[in-house]
Amino acid sequence: MDAIPGSTMQDIVGENPEIGHNEAAQPGARPPCSTGTRRAALRPMSSLVYSSQPVLTELMSLLPSYEAAELLVDTYFDRVHWFMLIFQQDDFRQKWPQLYKKQFDGARGVCNDLGFLSTFLMVIAIGAHYTGPYRRDLLARHNVEPETLKQRIFKAIKSSLLDIISIGSLEVVQTCVLLGTYYLFHGAPRLAWPVCGCGLRVAQSLNLHRKVNKDHATLSLNPIERNQNETRKRCWWAIYEIETFCSMSYGYPHSIKDADCDVEPLNPSAKLQNAPSPVSFDEPLRCETTLLSYKYYMSKLSVLTKAVLSELYGIGPGSANNNGAGSSLRAVVTIVSRLDARLRNWRAEIPLKLRWETLASTGVSYSSKEEFDRDIGASGVRFDNHIYHLQALALKLAYENTMILLHRPLLSYKLVTKVDEKLDNTSHLDIIRANPFLRSTRACHDVGMSLSELVNSPILDLVSETYAAAFVSIHTFTAGVALGILASIEPLTPQAQEAKVGLHRLMSIQAKLKARSLLATQGLDILQRLTKLVLDKELSMMLDVSKPIGWSGRHSGVDVDLSAVRTGTHSPKPSSSGNRTRTPHDAAGAVMPTDRQWTVSGCLNTQETETREEMPEPNSDGNFSHLQFVEDASVSEALYDFDQGESIEIFQFVLSQAERI
Repeated sequence: MDAIPGSTMQDIVGENPEIGHNEAAQPGARPPCSTGTRRAALRPMSSLVYSSQPVLTELMSLLPSYEAAELLVDTYFDRVHWFMLIFQQDDFRQKWPQLYKKQFDGARGVCNDLGFLSTFLMVIAIGAHYTGPYRRDLLARHNVEPETLKQRIFKAIKSSLLDIISIGSLEVVQTCVLLGTYYLFHGAPRLAWPVCGCGLRVAQSLNLHRKVNKDHATLSLNPIERNQNETRKRCWWAIYEIETFCSMSYGYPHSIKDADCDVEPLNPSAKLQNAPSPVSFDEPLRCETTLLSYKYYMSKLSVLTKAVLSELYGIGPGSANNNGAGSSLRAVVTIVSRLDARLRNWRAEIPLKLRWETLASTGVSYSSKEEFDRDIGASGVRFDNHIYHLQALALKLAYENTMILLHRPLLSYKLVTKVDEKLDNTSHLDIIRANPFLRSTRACHDVGMSLSELVNSPILDLVSETYAAAFVSIHTFTAGVALGILASIEPLTPQAQEAKVGLHRLMSIQAKLKARSLLATQGLDILQRLTKLVLDKELSMMLDVSKPIGWSGRHSGVDVDLSAVRTGTHSPKPSSSGNRTRTPHDAAGAVMPTDRQWTVSGCLNTQETETREEMPEPNSDGNFSHLQFVEDASVSEALYDFDQGESIEIFQFVLSQAERI
């Protein structure tokens, strides 16, 4: 970074060697790839200089009794830590009691560590949110009311955020991640985005996106250095995942350039003395499955999701130079096929302990939420199996949602034959195999139905008591929108009936989660109104005897059983000239730049309502040169009707909420 005018490096670094010295970037860290100059990492600033004593005093005054804090810390590690994994549990548990020791002893040393103090307060505040009835009764014995304590802490952290950020330490990144994700998962994404952005900038200033020492292998580091390095990586990949999630779900720009990052993946076997750390995601992971493996696979999936956002939606640094991928449908078909293969390879790598298909039929570790609530500071095989179950669910949801995101751009097109050609020598199965649009439609349909089956899983009752409740509600909401639109495109068909059954199950999932998730409450309301829209259209079709049921599923002799559905897309009604200006979104609102119209070969056809283009020549994937594609008018009409009724609320329902925190 550039030096501050009139300041020396000593001024920037500060003189207190104890404040965050472990989190500073190590010598030899490579400068960002986009520049040819070395940039020094911004070392943590001295809290004695950059933070005021009143802020420290105010935050220290929020500490509950030691016994209450201990219970809240246990609750955080029982309900939240498995999903976030932003710091080492053992280190945190050893460090936080020092806050109370110094407070009782009247010492000032730890009181000046504003970064860790803010992180600790965020931990107990989030823990307070996830206390069940049994734990609330225990807190009442110590005169602690969880909701009141949580609100006081959030108010104080929010008002002191600039003082906290000025520290520039690893704990500051952790504080921003905790505060930002809480806002993100509890109905305040407009607050979450800038807070997480602050965490990203501090992380980059600490060079968390760079290798600690590119000249030495991780095994050459001593145990303390290895531990510090793993903590740095945990923070960075947490930031990366948040950036990707916000871009995918709310259309926010992705601020991370992968070419500037050379940090290694997390090491699932980091606690083993001689376990090598993976160098990159390109090499297969060869180690025993641990509770940290989940974060490795989720980080790798985030990289793939970011590639989808960049290559298909133009979201992210440098994505504008994609050689017109957004304007050429042929290029989009190629990109979707390539990224689909990468996603399926990722799924194949998931070990059995984290594979949902393996765990779906197994029993849960806790028979009820009440039993889970009473298991304070849980550990051992029983708790580990419970965490694996939850992590497998989260990986499945993230994967399926990325599949919808990937295939959505192809969903409003279908294949037809040329007028002067027949299909006598081409089997129906061959056509389906050669049809990328039908494959994409079926992929999204299968995702929706697969996620709807989660309603029967007993783990769903337990996930509602964890930090992943909103995560589950957002992804199942996406699937609900997909099935809702699918059911409205071809009413009264077997496919529509199946979609309605799936939609009903997904609404049941939202109902189970709404006690803990504001997003689930609002998502349920919107899906219910979407269902009414579907039934209204079905009634209209039922009363219209002039058209046979399922008439829109056939075109030029090609049987299309599943009409294309582009999940949650804004499709303005066609103008009189036949032009269509469409702004695609993903199911939760990721925005395609409005200056990229989805046209064929980069040219907008102003004379015809339907745009046609020949498929590529036959290749190993089985494409046929005699097949053409057109935009599916029935899909566009259905999407337009849906947009007029509900879409504005679907994509803005979170953003329109009053900030309640």
